[in-house]
Amino acid sequence: MTMLNHLSAFADRALRAAIPAPARYAVSLIDRRTGKPHRISDIPLRLMTCDPFEAAQELMRNRDPQIWDTFIERLDAKGLVQ
Repeated sequence: MTMLNHLSAFADRALRAAIPAPARYAVSLIDRRTGKPHRISDIPLRLMTCDPFEAAQELMRNRDPQIWDTFIERLDAKGLVQ
């Protein structure tokens, strides 16, 4: 194999290193009465997104703001909460 065979992989890695990835966020729907996240089949509802305010608006659509709230957390590059 020659170096040309690996050129596309090298270019992809160089591009990823040169252009930073957009920040990612986790948006949760919170029940104000209990202070706990909303669960579906005992799994907390949590959306991963690059636009947290748009996701929060979508989660709150047709919901009573006196009962529901959203919680936004920034994630690091590995997807862990900062």
